[in-house]
Amino acid sequence: MNLIRRCLVLPQVLVAFVMTVYLSGVWWVNTHLITSHVPVTAVTTTMTSKSTQVRLLPTRSTHEDDTNHANIPPLDADFPLEPIPRPPLDSIVQGWNITGDASWLLNVAIIGFPKTGTSTLMRYLHKSPQVHVFDEERCEMGYNQHARLMESLYKDIPPGHTLRGIKCPRDLESNLALHNYQTYFPKTDFLVGLRHPVLWFESFYNFRVNNYFSMPPAETLTGRCARRHQGLCTFRGNFHLFLANLGKTNILSNPAEKALIPPEYHKMIQPIPLQGRIFLWDVSQLQTDQELLQNNNHSSLLLQQQPQLRHSNVQFRHDLQQFLRLDDPLPEMIKIKPGFHHRNNQTAAQQVAAQKIDICQPQYQSIRQILVRQGKLAATWIREYFLEAPGVYVSQKEYFCQVILKQWEQDPCEFRTV
Repeated sequence: MNLIRRCLVLPQVLVAFVMTVYLSGVWWVNTHLITSHVPVTAVTTTMTSKSTQVRLLPTRSTHEDDTNHANIPPLDADFPLEPIPRPPLDSIVQGWNITGDASWLLNVAIIGFPKTGTSTLMRYLHKSPQVHVFDEERCEMGYNQHARLMESLYKDIPPGHTLRGIKCPRDLESNLALHNYQTYFPKTDFLVGLRHPVLWFESFYNFRVNNYFSMPPAETLTGRCARRHQGLCTFRGNFHLFLANLGKTNILSNPAEKALIPPEYHKMIQPIPLQGRIFLWDVSQLQTDQELLQNNNHSSLLLQQQPQLRHSNVQFRHDLQQFLRLDDPLPEMIKIKPGFHHRNNQTAAQQVAAQKIDICQPQYQSIRQILVRQGKLAATWIREYFLEAPGVYVSQKEYFCQVILKQWEQDPCEFRTV
């Protein structure tokens, strides 16, 4: 009989213990997190028949300056989550025919630009348990292979409310790809990387050399791309032309805005009214904490006295987390260097190094002038029009505009140190 009584009392003791721990946890979250500088201002509890979960809702803390943060609105009610029950594949796609709603299969796409840290961000998000981004480029949208992409998104990503994503840094420059996003994935959000046009060109050229492409002299790669250019030319550095085709501004009806696009490219302004939101970043914002510490130690006195003009890794990760609608904080940024590595082949490494360029050398002055001119126009357009458009976000806006975009108006070789 005593044994029976103990068996009856034990579950009650366990329940009381669990509830005590739970309530203590909620009290600690409210008294420590909400009142601290951690940008978490709301706590919700979800009761289920199996467990009790505490879910932190990430929002901006009220004491922070609105002008220097992404200020991202909450989740839309019609955001395409995976349907329950999960529909069969043949109700979405059969062969090359799209037979149903595929919008929930793709939540986010990294669509540009090459050599702006897209591989780093792809691998970084791929490591997160909250996100499933393929760890290789998926460029089917630009080749009308969207049916194959849908099949892969359905089969290769586990069921559940995981954030699904792809990377193709060419898609932003492809009207066909943008039309396919508009048609089949209208609610997909976009991540877009940027870089100073001069440094972008240098990085792109050396990346091609590193991967054994036969490259013409860098100073000849002006204007539109030709086949022998291996996909690199100054034309592709008109970042604002391609951003304008995302359809977020009124460029066709605003002469002042349109004037920031070089006249020879006006026929290429073909905005596609995409519904998805856009998150911009600059490659310099994808720093590891160690890199940021080193850069801050060497920053100027002016920047040290104006913290709003200094990059914050913590704030960048928080803003990216908010944009992606993730519950848990993102970890420290990683560093990825795509392409071939020649550590075990000294001869190949020396041959590659001999063909790489230092764009600050005098023979490249004319091409730098072209790229700086494009950078000035792009910086003005991004600052005055794109970042003011609904649905366009950037982390630490004041820093982005006053430091990053301001640098685009200058030749970086004037400040480069050996």
